[in-house]
This record gives sequence, C-alpha cells and structure tokens, in this order.
Amino acid sequence: MSTNNIQSMSTHKNSFSEKTFITWLFIVASSMLFIAFSSAYWVHKTDGMNNNAWLSFDLPIQFWISTVIVFISSVFMQFSFNAAKNDNVYKIPSLLTITLILALSFCVSQYLAWVEMKDMGLFFSNREPGEISASFVYVLSGVHLFHILGGIVLIIIALVKSTRLEIHKKSMVFINICKTYWHFLGIVWIFLILFLYFAK
Repeated sequence: MSTNNIQSMSTHKNSFSEKTFITWLFIVASSMLFIAFSSAYWVHKTDGMNNNAWLSFDLPIQFWISTVIVFISSVFMQFSFNAAKNDNVYKIPSLLTITLILALSFCVSQYLAWVEMKDMGLFFSNREPGEISASFVYVLSGVHLFHILGGIVLIIIALVKSTRLEIHKKSMVFINICKTYWHFLGIVWIFLILFLYFAK
C-alpha cells in the first residue's frame, strides 16, 4: 500500500472520529439540558402540589400525533442509512425526502398543539401560579423543536449530497451523523411525551 493511500485512510479516519465525537458531545450536552428542564418541572410540581398551586391538564392530541410522526421519520432515516450502506445511491434521495416531509409535519403538529393549548386557555405566561405547568410544556416542546430544526438542516444537506451521489458505502460519515442525531431526537421526544403524561 502506498504512502499516499495510508495518509488518505488516516485522514478519513481522523475526520470520522472528530465529526462523530462532536456529534456525541452535542447529544450529551442536549441530554443534560432536557434532564435539567425535566428536573425543574418535577421540583416545581412538588412545590406546587404542596401549596395547591399546580394545574393538571390533558396534553393536546397533536403531541401524540407528533410522536407517531417522529417514530415513522426515524424509520425512514434508518432506511436512508441502510440504502447508503448497501450502496443503493438512487434510493437515498427519495427516502431522505420522505424523512424531510415527516420532519416538517412534526413541526406543524407541534404548532397545532400549541394552538390547542391556547384554545384551552393555557399560555406561556402564567395568569395563575399553578399554570406554570403549561409553561413547562411550552419550554420542553419548544426546546425540542429547536433541535428538530437543526436536524432538518442536516437532512436538507444530506439530501443535496445524495442527489450529487456524494453519499454511498464509502462515504457514510454525514449520513451516519444524520441518523444518530435524528434517532436521538426521536428518543428524546418519546421520553418527553411520556414524562409529561405520567408526571402531570
């Protein structure tokens, strides 16, 4: 094996390691953020219930619809990754397009959930102390949606790369980052929806 080939493989390996490390570092930091917000919710709930100042309410159905959407989108993201791994390069763009459409649908469902909360008389700013429970729902879902928007940017970039045939079995770094991050967002949302449902 020539020196140039060895150097090229070394550079590719380092690039993979660096990008993967940064991705996981961001995931860990984001996880800590969501854990912090969830812990704050629990503390405020305990204090609020002790003082009869905690409002319990049913989550809008749109949040549950979001859960189905994000699950299906993760499935198609995995299909995209598998297509790249198997070098089915012409399938990747269509699979990523479906993933993107589902991601945008998730955003719409979140917006509709917030509209429903407002129709229920639940706002981000509290008129009564107990309504801080609604504020936490806005914060948790809003922060997650912000992360989703970042994921959508990654999907768009991956889609452009796939149309240029830049994603294939010998170039898996970016699609792997997209898959890892998107699955993370799906897991986080499922955790949040279950946490809010059982902790209310």
